[in-house]
Amino acid sequence: MNYVDDDGSWLWVSFASKSRLIIDFIIGPRKQYVANKLVELTDKCLSESKPLFISDGLRFYPEALLKKYGKRKEFPRTGIRGRPKIPKLVPDNNLRYAQVIKKREGGKLQKVE
Repeated sequence: MNYVDDDGSWLWVSFASKSRLIIDFIIGPRKQYVANKLVELTDKCLSESKPLFISDGLRFYPEALLKKYGKRKEFPRTGIRGRPKIPKLVPDNNLRYAQVIKKREGGKLQKVE
């Protein structure tokens, strides 16, 4: 199944796993802007210390978290001719993120990474 190009409506949910408290949710397509919005809404409900974020293997979550919690890293000029290295977003040292990816065969769970 290719969920990335699916324009149907999906339920995006952020919740606190220990208490099973739903923090926020969005109904929308599987697109980057929806992941960005969910991370933004979730952040408004969090304390200053950031929790461990865990998601499925959908590629939009790492970019959304980096956009919200990333720090711009500048590179010093080297004095060598040519274009300087372009600044980039890097994860904040306090950002903790993991993906849980389930491998299935024939509809049965075979492995969790």
